[in-house]
Amino acid sequence: MKRLKPLISISLLLLVTTMINSVNANSWDQNYVYSLAGFEVCVEYPSETCPNQTITVNVTVKAWTKLIVNRTEVELHTFNNLTREDELFYNIEYISKPESLLGGDSLNETSYEIKIPDYATNVLYGKLILRWTVEGTEESTTYEREPTFIMTYLRNLELERLRSKVVELEKENAELNGNIADLNNTINDLDNTITDLNSTLTELLNNLTDVEKRYEGELSGTRSVVTILAITTIFFVATTAYLFLRKPKQYW
Repeated sequence: MKRLKPLISISLLLLVTTMINSVNANSWDQNYVYSLAGFEVCVEYPSETCPNQTITVNVTVKAWTKLIVNRTEVELHTFNNLTREDELFYNIEYISKPESLLGGDSLNETSYEIKIPDYATNVLYGKLILRWTVEGTEESTTYEREPTFIMTYLRNLELERLRSKVVELEKENAELNGNIADLNNTINDLDNTITDLNSTLTELLNNLTDVEKRYEGELSGTRSVVTILAITTIFFVATTAYLFLRKPKQYW
């Protein structure tokens, strides 16, 4: 029965302890926590960066029970912009020799300065290489795990520039569409003005035609009277001249 007590304790610990993935809502950094069977690893890293930049990655481990940490490594992977394939570009060997820890103990946080390769694209993701042994009263249990997690978003400055340019072009396009709409409204106003002017001109032409028709008869009568007066005057002058010329001469 005594032999079963440590086994029962370990079994309960396995059932209660689960993997924890946590991401802090921080504009500067994130962290990933892996916890299982009394062993916990925490990796801290920035939320975003760019190729050719240097980032800081912090690693620490903590024991919740008596155990031996045999191996703790963090592999950093990215996608190659040229080959579009996954590529391991950095390996952090946090623990390469066995370290004994009691429950509640932790190893000092270690910082690593890592330069992101220029071919990196999209994201960085990490892969933990873990091996630890939980020491029981009469027997020990060894665990090996290799969990992976998304780390840092890689910004594409050229793509961001193009996106901002697209936004600017969309804004300019909206302004141009607004100007075109204004011009169309102006053209419609001019069309309406021309239509009104044509209507006014037509009305004036109609009025002029009416005036011409109205006075056409009067003008014809006036021309006839003038003609008759001219003929009468000519006849009178001719008659007077004739009589004057026919008058007999008197001699003294």
